[in-house]
Amino acid sequence: MTSKQPQRESLRDRLSTRLSTDKRGRYMDSEAQHTRNVSWLFYGLIVIVVVIIVGGLAYGFWETNLKPVASVDGTDVSRSQMEDRYKLEQFRADRLAAQTSTALAEGTIESDLANLRFTIANNELPTSEAEALTDLVDLLFKEELAGEEGVSLSADELQAAVEADGTFPEARSVDALIVITAEQEQGQAATDAGIADARERAAAAVEALQAGGDPETVAEEYGPANYETAWITYDDLVTPAWADQIFAAEEGGITEVVEADTGEQLIAVVKAIAPPAPDPGFVEAVNAAVGESVHRRNVELEALADKLEQKIVDEAVSAEYDAVRVAEIFIERSPASADDSVGEARASHILYQPETPLDADGNPTDIADLPDDDPAWDAAEAEAQAAFDELSAIEDVDERMAAFAQRAREESDGPSAPEGGELGWFPRDGMVAEFSDAIWENIDPQPGDILGPVRSEYGWHVILFEGFRSSLDVRVSDVQAALAEDGADFATVAAEYSDGPEAADGGEVGWLVLDLLDDESAAALDAIEVGETTEPVDTGDGYRIYQKLEEDQRPLPPGEAAHVRDTAFGEWYDERYFQAVDDGTISIDDSVYAQ
Repeated sequence: MTSKQPQRESLRDRLSTRLSTDKRGRYMDSEAQHTRNVSWLFYGLIVIVVVIIVGGLAYGFWETNLKPVASVDGTDVSRSQMEDRYKLEQFRADRLAAQTSTALAEGTIESDLANLRFTIANNELPTSEAEALTDLVDLLFKEELAGEEGVSLSADELQAAVEADGTFPEARSVDALIVITAEQEQGQAATDAGIADARERAAAAVEALQAGGDPETVAEEYGPANYETAWITYDDLVTPAWADQIFAAEEGGITEVVEADTGEQLIAVVKAIAPPAPDPGFVEAVNAAVGESVHRRNVELEALADKLEQKIVDEAVSAEYDAVRVAEIFIERSPASADDSVGEARASHILYQPETPLDADGNPTDIADLPDDDPAWDAAEAEAQAAFDELSAIEDVDERMAAFAQRAREESDGPSAPEGGELGWFPRDGMVAEFSDAIWENIDPQPGDILGPVRSEYGWHVILFEGFRSSLDVRVSDVQAALAEDGADFATVAAEYSDGPEAADGGEVGWLVLDLLDDESAAALDAIEVGETTEPVDTGDGYRIYQKLEEDQRPLPPGEAAHVRDTAFGEWYDERYFQAVDDGTISIDDSVYAQ
């Protein structure tokens, strides 16, 4: 039998269950190991916390200072650029206000001109950094477009722009007369007939001014017209053609009549001229406030944008356009009518309003507050009856109508008095019931008949009946039927049916630039050949049927050049800007606007 030999066990083996080693092979007991592990875990947590804090601070710094707030054609716009633009705009506005206050206190500037400068300073003051960013993005995109158009600034041009910054532009004190149509006075769109009348009155007003007439008195005489006296700069006016005339005139000069796009006739008398006012210390002060490089870069963008605009406008004005010589038959839609299927009447009136008591401020009280049995109603009726009797006694119709218009101008209390009481065409529901009933309930009234007097909530009316006409729908159909007859002559039909001022000339309007017409008219004319006529085109103020007489490439007519100057750059730029926004070439961080 064999005996079992005892196994030899080393000290290392016996201690292995209780001890472990560190990196260097030194033995540690389990308690020390636990302490070591906890320490490393603590150190790890500290590192993680530090990393999170540093990362958060770094992200906050990036978010606040480095994150782009916009992008223009792949070029980022930083928050610091936005802030710099805001500071520059704010500095300019504050500087102008401060300099104006100083000049006013020193007596070197009159109060009205000072008020203009304060207004401009307030308007130029940015409301937020987001507004300044919008301006900056706009300028950066124009810089891109300038490059595409081959527009650049020379070093001399840039330096001149930098030195001119802070100069208050030339200002002029003017008496402005804006001759409007009867429709515009009533808050409605001007008609062709109304514009033609306004042109005549404006031409007469200029003659009266040239003869030494007082501007405010002339405005009243040739109204309806708005009169205003003010100091202005070139950029204050939304009609550049008018601004050109005003700033080309000598002191005491009178401008020619300029017609606005909406039909107003613009006239001005230049009373005084304040030349450009440089600010000698501006450049040094602005450089100290925002930095020379920031100031210079922003001025560069502004000057480049101005040069780009001038190039686009010059090209648009000098270009030749697709043009057509046309005749038209215009079938008028009454501004007072909302239904093309109803007939209309035309009339003038003389309104005699009862005299009402004065309120505490010395102003007449409202007629609606006057009792029905107040003697003032009887007095107004007596005036109306006298006018009716005297006008009705005039046997010759033309003389009667002329006498009516003159009396309306002299005696009527209504807003149509300056136009001889003329109300134009209107449907039955276009007037108060008492007025309309006097016309539509009358048995076979004839043009030139005097109707009334009738009382309404506005006073007593004496009415001059001028005629009935069919609905717009019927009148358009009548014209189409006349043109469809065998051997129909467009000019003859125009002379008989057209409501336009060119009717007597067979409807011939002359040359029209297709790009300047409304889309419907341009498309209709583009679709036909010379000698053909279009279908009726709804142009808002009525229907037009065109005949194309010739077509050619032609320069802008003088009257249209001013309109193109007003609109060419805006239309050119807006198309490109909004396309860039749509395709992502321009982007702005929305969070900027939420701040």
